[in-house]
Amino acid sequence: MDLEKRYFTVLDALPDHVFIFSESGKYVDVYGGEENATGFDCKPFIGQMMHDVMPPEMADEFLSYIQLAITSNQTQTIQYKFDEKTMIELPAEIPTPQEIWFEGTIKPLPLEENGERTVLWMAKNITIRHYLEQRLKAFSETDELTGILNRRAFSKNLKEAMTEYQLFGRMFSILMFDIDRFKRINDSLGHPIGDDVIRHVVSNFRAQLRESDVFGRIGGEEFAVILRDASIDNATDVAEKLRAKLEGQCCDVGNYEVRVTVSIGITSMLDSDTDIKTIMARADKAMYQAKRNGRNSIAVYSHDMDVIDSKLEEQGWITSKLK
Repeated sequence: MDLEKRYFTVLDALPDHVFIFSESGKYVDVYGGEENATGFDCKPFIGQMMHDVMPPEMADEFLSYIQLAITSNQTQTIQYKFDEKTMIELPAEIPTPQEIWFEGTIKPLPLEENGERTVLWMAKNITIRHYLEQRLKAFSETDELTGILNRRAFSKNLKEAMTEYQLFGRMFSILMFDIDRFKRINDSLGHPIGDDVIRHVVSNFRAQLRESDVFGRIGGEEFAVILRDASIDNATDVAEKLRAKLEGQCCDVGNYEVRVTVSIGITSMLDSDTDIKTIMARADKAMYQAKRNGRNSIAVYSHDMDVIDSKLEEQGWITSKLK
């Protein structure tokens, strides 16, 4: 076997696909890939352009990484997926919706193709790793009892919502609520019944919230919702619908029918908000005002609530959480 044939035999034996792309996105050469689980032969792509074989937005993104690798003369890394909506027929064992994830390593080459600079692109199949990482991420961010976000994940989403507001003016409002007289339920009926009540409330609210809303459990029987693109009036309407719907549905647990209600506090993002503590503190004050109003009610934050808290603090009844 001559040296050149041996060289190409070794390249084609590589477990992962290795592509040579020109700077304009032309497939110059394709090697290896027998074990990368795509079930797809990429050699017919040789001579074609990226835009010929993949969606335009994906081709544009890939080209931007190729250009970055060439102009910076540095290796770039990208994670991406192919699914049934793109160009590859995927194996049945991949979970639905079927998709395969890759890590692309893009290295500039000291070679030219018809006057164009080129890069080496190694595509490593990371599907199993990706799914494991996603499962670990979900586990770390999910409240075990209810399946909604835990406090840490909710806080992260709230920080992101605040950043979007500060950069792009995207409005949002916050609902904070807890279950009325929950301690009495736990003490009289037991913690398993209390857990069922919590799940009942979460299920009821989830069914009414939009996909864009962010729902989290921030304490034992305390919850919060980020309502995207919602003014204070929008949030008030949503809160009242949630409260009324829950009030009208008994929670059947074992031999009991438990009437469950909540008290909901409402506030919106303000230009003066600098961190999540300030907006959550307002929502918390509004929630406790709803409780002072007799529970099973909603309350919108107002500055009067600061005055009430100050008077209670002077009398030694509460201690400000902001100190």
